Amino acid sequence: YFLMYAIFLILFSWKYVLKPVFVVLLLTCATATYAAWHYGIIFDSTMITNIVETNPAEATSYLSLASILTFVVLGVLPSLLLLKIRIYYPRPVRSLLERLTAIAITLILALILIIPFYQQYVFLGRNNTTLQKEILPITYIFYTYRHVKDKYFTTPQPYVAMGNDAIKQSTTDKPKLMFLVLGETARAQNFSANDYHRPTNQYTDQKHTVFFDISSCGTYTAHSVPCMFSNLPREEYTEKRAENREGVLDVLRKAGVEITWLENNGGCKGVCDRVKNITINPNSNKQFCNGDTCFDEIFLSHAAELSKNVTTDTLIAFHLIGSHGPRYYERYPEKFRIYTPDCNRPDVENCNTEELVNAYDNTITYTDYVLSKLIEILEEHMNTNDTMLLYVSDHGESLGENNVYLHAAPYAFAPKEQTRVPMQLWMPSGTAKDLKVDVQCLRDISAKSDFSHDNFFHSLLGMMQVHSSEYRPKLDIFTHCPLGEQSVSQQSAQPAL
Repeated sequence: YFLMYAIFLILFSWKYVLKPVFVVLLLTCATATYAAWHYGIIFDSTMITNIVETNPAEATSYLSLASILTFVVLGVLPSLLLLKIRIYYPRPVRSLLERLTAIAITLILALILIIPFYQQYVFLGRNNTTLQKEILPITYIFYTYRHVKDKYFTTPQPYVAMGNDAIKQSTTDKPKLMFLVLGETARAQNFSANDYHRPTNQYTDQKHTVFFDISSCGTYTAHSVPCMFSNLPREEYTEKRAENREGVLDVLRKAGVEITWLENNGGCKGVCDRVKNITINPNSNKQFCNGDTCFDEIFLSHAAELSKNVTTDTLIAFHLIGSHGPRYYERYPEKFRIYTPDCNRPDVENCNTEELVNAYDNTITYTDYVLSKLIEILEEHMNTNDTMLLYVSDHGESLGENNVYLHAAPYAFAPKEQTRVPMQLWMPSGTAKDLKVDVQCLRDISAKSDFSHDNFFHSLLGMMQVHSSEYRPKLDIFTHCPLGEQSVSQQSAQPAL
């Protein structure tokens, strides 16, 4: 690796080139080094996309005294020293000859070192597949180049329309009113509904929701959200294939479902581009917002207003900020600071495990409270509408397990903390009867079945009773539990679930 860096240095050691290039490298490498040291981050195509897709509020949430000091000591000070050093550059012809000679000598030395130990290098590479992605700055330079090339210098994918044949096949005259809640960074193992030792679902437990522990499509929002709203399974999904491809909201819209997307998390990653959007202004409400972000409670007034006088099938989507790190302590108000001491700093690696988990569990509990309040709004309309709520998180989160923090690990190596996510369903008995869904059956199979984001597209169409050539009944979770005649009488006697 030293010889590889030497060649890199030689290639850029030209007058007017060397200093600007290496100042940029020093500054970016200082930042990357901090992220790799403290969060265990690997800079591959996943992480580069994550960086490009971020917003100012999210980016600044990672600022801390430790990150600033690292940037200054490893980036700014060496850059100032480099700029002050006077470098002698020989004449162009001589300079070229010297560089060619140096490169040749370096390559010969590399061959001398590699050839005798070739099998060992091959073994090391095959058994340590992430090693090549940990070499800074080579790894982020390569994947940044590839990201720019793929995004701006390749032929765009043709536009793929979906659901042009979509129609509603309602089994009742009642208009459907569905709240679709897209969670952020919630991992399934911290849900009491999933046998977690803390009552993090104390609010939705009272609403008798059905809980599913499912697999995510990705480990970061920019990948997971478009993937789960797409009809492409995880193994076939690529960001390139999806960039000009319609998703499940487009199919629902073409069938005549009224859709509104409310955003509190920096963007819908393209899935809501062709439906009505309401973006929460972080300066709009001092009770719930701090100028950069808002607590998810801010959705409640919008939900109440949009739910009035619904006369056609309607889906209202809420994109939560949820458990977005590393500033977990900014995701819940003081009254939900239940588990203490909680980590109240962005450099979460400097908090102990108890503090970090406490802060994270507070975010899960607060999200649960918001979900219960959304359900209460729907309960007000059960007589006039078939109401239901579906909550699903985009990806999970690492909280220091094996010294890994946050998320966005390459999926092949990602820990289960980042890939196992919660899904919760609230469906009153009247809605279940009209949609012919056996909710008790769903509750029974929830712990036995291994569902994933691949089921989301088709299950959403099934819940809204929309038929299209894109719909695959086998992937619709609700077709696993049809409501038979015997179940109908039992369901009618049950309270709202």
